[in-house]
Amino acid sequence: MSGPDQLFAKLRARPARARVWVQTLILLVHPGSSGHGGGSDTTPHRASVSPAAAEQATSRLTGERPEGGGADERRRHARDELRRGGVVWLAYATAVRHLIRLAVPAAAVFLPIGLLAASALIFLADGSAAVVNGDFELIGAPDTSLLVWSAAVLVVLVAGQAVALPATVMLATGRLVGKDVSTSDAMRAAARRWPATAVLVLVGVVAFTAALAAGLGILMWTGAQVTAYAVMAVLALAAMPCLLAVAPMVLEGRSARGALARAYRLTAGASWVTPLTLAFGVVLLPALAAKAVNWAVSGLPIVPAVAGSVLALITVPFQATVIARLFLHRLVIKGTITEFKEIVDGLPASTPRPARRMPVLAALLLPGLLYGAAVLINPLGWPEVSETAVTENWSRGPDSEVSEEDGRPKPELDASDLRALYAGLGGRMVMLLDGSAEAKLLTCMDSSCTRTQFTWAEPVGVVGRFTAAGARLADGRLVVSTWTQEGADEDGLIPDYDKWHAWLRLLICDATTCIPAPGGRPITEVTSSVQHRTVALAARPDGGLLVAQLHDRPFSARDIDKETLSITTCDDPACAHPRTKEIAKLPIDRFANDTPGLIAGVGSDDHPVVVRFDRGTGSIFVISCDDPACARTRMGQPVREGSPDYSGHAHRSDTAMAVRTDGQPLIAHLDVSDGAIKLLDCHTRECSKADTVTLAEPGRNTAPAMVLDRNGRALVAYQDLDRDRIVIAACAGTRCTRTPVTTIRRGGDDGLAMALNGQGRPMIAWMDVGGWHDWDLVVTTPLNLP
Repeated sequence: MSGPDQLFAKLRARPARARVWVQTLILLVHPGSSGHGGGSDTTPHRASVSPAAAEQATSRLTGERPEGGGADERRRHARDELRRGGVVWLAYATAVRHLIRLAVPAAAVFLPIGLLAASALIFLADGSAAVVNGDFELIGAPDTSLLVWSAAVLVVLVAGQAVALPATVMLATGRLVGKDVSTSDAMRAAARRWPATAVLVLVGVVAFTAALAAGLGILMWTGAQVTAYAVMAVLALAAMPCLLAVAPMVLEGRSARGALARAYRLTAGASWVTPLTLAFGVVLLPALAAKAVNWAVSGLPIVPAVAGSVLALITVPFQATVIARLFLHRLVIKGTITEFKEIVDGLPASTPRPARRMPVLAALLLPGLLYGAAVLINPLGWPEVSETAVTENWSRGPDSEVSEEDGRPKPELDASDLRALYAGLGGRMVMLLDGSAEAKLLTCMDSSCTRTQFTWAEPVGVVGRFTAAGARLADGRLVVSTWTQEGADEDGLIPDYDKWHAWLRLLICDATTCIPAPGGRPITEVTSSVQHRTVALAARPDGGLLVAQLHDRPFSARDIDKETLSITTCDDPACAHPRTKEIAKLPIDRFANDTPGLIAGVGSDDHPVVVRFDRGTGSIFVISCDDPACARTRMGQPVREGSPDYSGHAHRSDTAMAVRTDGQPLIAHLDVSDGAIKLLDCHTRECSKADTVTLAEPGRNTAPAMVLDRNGRALVAYQDLDRDRIVIAACAGTRCTRTPVTTIRRGGDDGLAMALNGQGRPMIAWMDVGGWHDWDLVVTTPLNLP
């Protein structure tokens, strides 16, 4: 070429090279490519240069030869795609499109772990497992073996995650850059990097624990919740790049330290965007999805467990794809073409077999299917339990609404109100509740007690501090004691004690309402508001009623340290013609308060039996009658005086009694000296001779409730507070089988009552109390008690 021609060629080349330099400068300083401009990683299409054009310009400037071929085009297209913002949603879209293939590592790792852990749990949970409302549940507080098992499973799951997550990151990276990677190659690569992954896991655990500890420390030191949560959030976000470090560790073969350094370098320039992306994409959104699914299927049997197992397996692909895309996104923006090319070329060159949808779907559903089969078939004979938290949606505050019928305020329920449970009319279960006000009835309108009716049992103006007693009549109606009074004002105050009187009367109740016993007469009259009056009722086999009473001796009597036990026999439930007789003098119980400790029963031969428990000494007295009129009585004392140790736990009643068909009683009681639950199998009516069996070892147990089932076995229910569970002991004589039936989730309480429902199953009503307004009335029904 001649000199002039060469000159003109150089002049023509300068504008072209100038355009290349301008394009390169725009690419380098544009907010979407460098992280400037508020940390945004998005690249607007206007006034921007494509990665392909930039690469061609750079190659012309540096003298590098441009890449060629289809692989180069795919790589350029992948870089262009990865430069886009909206990392989380784009990653989730990729995970959905390739979910079957991306879910294989998690299924291959966690399915064997889950099956082995479940198999071991079957043996470890023997005696403490049950099917509650159609779902498997461990009853009570776990013992040492279960705690060790839980810790071992957690460690193994973390170790499995250290393989499944990096392998899925590699598979997701291949999907994002258009290169196929086989699952086996990804798993092998992740396994080789397991030591570095383990170090990353340890660093992450330490970092997030430090964030939690710092927040809790501030909360305990200053009590400032907002400050504590803010500190925890900031420190947790600062530790989020630990998750991003998984990608350089598995894709670039870096050590744990090098991967962390790489992750924090890539985070620079988007110091808040990158941690927030990881927080939302890897942690918060999967957790919210799990919560939403759990809420949507709550209340359904089996479905929550099936949905939970599937979510646990498919969450890993979404988390891994977010990590992979975010790493490549930051690398394209902050790195070089050579680094990106090295990562793509470093992916295992393999030809993966096509993913088989059906086997993978079957693997995802396998845990849920096995769980459902185990729950439905119940091959190991676990106890099956139906349970309802009756007051779960009740307001704990005062109810200011007024009934339209009689202008009376609606009844309110307190945690200490539960007294007894009965099988009422039509098979409906009815609870008698009484505290400091008038007694109430709570009726279960269905077998599970999900629908209830709550009404007053006693009328307005009765003596509130005298606790109501109840009994079930043969026709299913209830009879309830009540104390009417005269000489009190509208607020229940007594202006003149000399003019005050109270009378013991009876109410007859169906499932929902109570009325004064028609034709009934007052059974007892009280003239002093401080007189101690304890009442117990029992239905007689001929349709009549037995009323047992304890009352103080007059001050003029020589034995004022005694109290009198009297019984009133009635030929009808209304007690139109009461016949009262004093049958015993017993040591006065100065610790009674509202804990009566008096139980009345009648055998099939119509012979009364009365049990008196003395909280002051722990003694139990049994008084029996040789005939229905109680012309002759016998008294036994199967439990002598002890040394009570209540440890501040006020029991409402520490004994329960059932009279067998032969007239001899069974008595379950709480040993006040050590808290053990014991059963007395009496050989005589007055229980002067009895066999004793210990149902619950010494500890923190609450007073028992007892019924006889249709086979004549004694069923004794009690709360084992040391192990946070409720237990039913089924006893034929002194041979007893103990079955935990439910977990005490708050703290339990003395309130526990039991009765057989219409199907002959024991239904337990109990109070689970954790605090002043933190309590629930719970109904638990074992369906297959052994």
